[in-house]
Amino acid sequence: MEDVTDDPTPLPTDSVKHERESTRLRVFVAGAAGMLGRDIVRTLADAGHYVASPFRDQFDIAHPQHLESLRTGVWGQFDWVINAAAYTNVDGAQSAVAQAERTNHIGAGLLAFTANEIGARFLHFSTDFVFDGNANASYDEGAPPNPINVYGTSKWHGEQEVSKQHSQAVIVRTSWLFGVHGKSFPRTMINAWREGKELRVVADQTGRPTYTKDLAARTRTLIEHAPVPGTVHLAGPDIMSWHEFAIAAVSAYRDRTDPSREVNIAPIASSEWPTPARRPRYSVLSLAKSESLGIAPMRAMSEALSEFAALVAAEKA
Repeated sequence: MEDVTDDPTPLPTDSVKHERESTRLRVFVAGAAGMLGRDIVRTLADAGHYVASPFRDQFDIAHPQHLESLRTGVWGQFDWVINAAAYTNVDGAQSAVAQAERTNHIGAGLLAFTANEIGARFLHFSTDFVFDGNANASYDEGAPPNPINVYGTSKWHGEQEVSKQHSQAVIVRTSWLFGVHGKSFPRTMINAWREGKELRVVADQTGRPTYTKDLAARTRTLIEHAPVPGTVHLAGPDIMSWHEFAIAAVSAYRDRTDPSREVNIAPIASSEWPTPARRPRYSVLSLAKSESLGIAPMRAMSEALSEFAALVAAEKA
């Protein structure tokens, strides 16, 4: 999962608490300043739910005093606690094991424990990187995890700890996140293309890109329907390689800004782009369970990237 919880940009609101008269659920969002967290806060608030979204320096999921503030009602009373906080630097985690485990494992478990203490349901985000990528078919929720890097291992540890600490927890696995708020793979590709850099992208790793705005909308649907505890996969509908994802992202941006310019991105093997952390070769998540729950598929990647590109282009204007 590629969330960005170190984005320093403040939330686009005047307050850390949002509500309308038609409030139905009271939701606490940890990691609200991250790429996914910001879209969750906005989506829930726009739907009329009460949302408490503390800033990063106000709430660290592994900080005892911050957890105590939630337990004692400083932030209010809640129906749901959503954990969108994560250490997501996949390569950095290889040399920062303790930091990755603190947030993705220990902090996630402590937050789940606290949610259980206050009588709130708990929703936690995990990643396709809990799988080794050796499969030839999509991974369903019951497939055995076997992470091949520190990041994936820390997230798998987190899943187990969350389930241990909160019997009613919902774990949402997702993949290849991108969104407007902060760094993401398509934004990096677009910026490099704008600067005229030579682009080479791995073509032998396959997954489902997921737009955080669409994931936030499905998360809203999920909590509104009081799901049974357990794991569910929520990800974009399209299956593609990083190379195909890069071409689609840059092309969407090109079509809005410079239609006559070519998009040339060379496909390469993973062996030609060595990284500290190994990546799964094939980490496609099965969406059969989410469909059986009545959760509508997310928008096609072409449509999601068109919106994303328009928003990025507006920033550059």
